[in-house]
Parts: sequence; structure tokens; C-alpha cells
Amino acid sequence: MGIDKSFFWQLVEQEHDRARAFCFRLAGNVEDGDDLYQEAIVRSYHGLDGLRQPESFRYWLYKIIGNVYKSRFRSPWWRRLVFGTNLDSKTALVEDPSGLYAARRRLELAMTALSRDERWLVMLCELEGWKISEAAEMLSASEGRIKMRLSRARKKMRKKLCTLYRAQNGNKIWKTKSYGLSAGPQKTD
Repeated sequence: MGIDKSFFWQLVEQEHDRARAFCFRLAGNVEDGDDLYQEAIVRSYHGLDGLRQPESFRYWLYKIIGNVYKSRFRSPWWRRLVFGTNLDSKTALVEDPSGLYAARRRLELAMTALSRDERWLVMLCELEGWKISEAAEMLSASEGRIKMRLSRARKKMRKKLCTLYRAQNGNKIWKTKSYGLSAGPQKTD
């Protein structure tokens, strides 16, 4: 079953803003995000015959984005050093952007503890708002497995942030909550 190429662009238009923003956040900056998005669109256009149901276009496109993102890390080591390490400085500014920048920096640091697969899953479910069931369907995995992988990824992120805060604040231990750090350090003996 072939899908009309003009219908493809209608489907892309519906997901364009969300998918492009997802690519920016996944890649870490606008330039790499644009490259990631464009390559995913080109691959999806050429692989359009592989799409059996237009209703599943969103899942299909995000799966392609994920595959393109993962394949970029199979490139030479010098590309891995550059791709996905810089925050986009062209974010929407609020009246006092310092809190936004600090939060983005903490998120960037926490993400360094994750593998490319974990990073992709966290970005998809936590930042893009995909349901566990949607991610499970796209990855052909059970919901329990997705929940387990997300839980392990969150734990790695918390551990990374705690390690960094310990290094900055001496031997003080930061008490963790389910999704972040408490307001202050807790001393332990």
C-alpha cells in the first residue's frame, strides 16, 4: 500500500513543530537538531512505503528520529564529543532566565549519565509527554519494561547530580526525592 507523497507532507505538517522541538532537545542545540530533523524527514520520505497505516505516522516518525539520533553516535569519536553536548542558547527567555538556565544545565549534566537509548526514552516520555503505553507500542516492549527502563534512567540521573553536588559541597550528602534534589544538603556521619 503506497501513500501519496502529497499526503506525506500533510502528515508531516501535523507533527512538524513537536517533532522539530523534540529533535532540538534531543540533540542539545539548534544546528544539530535541525540536521537530525531534516535527516529523519528525508529518511521517512524515502521509506514511505514502509508506513502501512497513516494513523501510526507519529509513532513511525519518532522511531525514525530515534534511529537517526542513535546512528549519529555510531560515527567517529570526534563527532560524539560534539553532538548533543551544548545547550541551545536561543531558548525562549523569561523575565529572569537564570533559573531556566540553571535547570537546563542540571538536566544536561544529568543526561550525561545516560546511554543514547536511555536518553532517547527519557526525552520521549519525560520531556515530550508521551504515554508509557505509546512508548511501549513504538518500541515493541511491554509497559513494565518501559517503566523499568525509565526508573533506572532517572536513578542514574539522580546519582550523577548527587555526585556532582557532593563534589561541589565537600562531603555533604544531598537528600533525594523522587524527581530531584531537596532544598539543601543533609550532613551524615
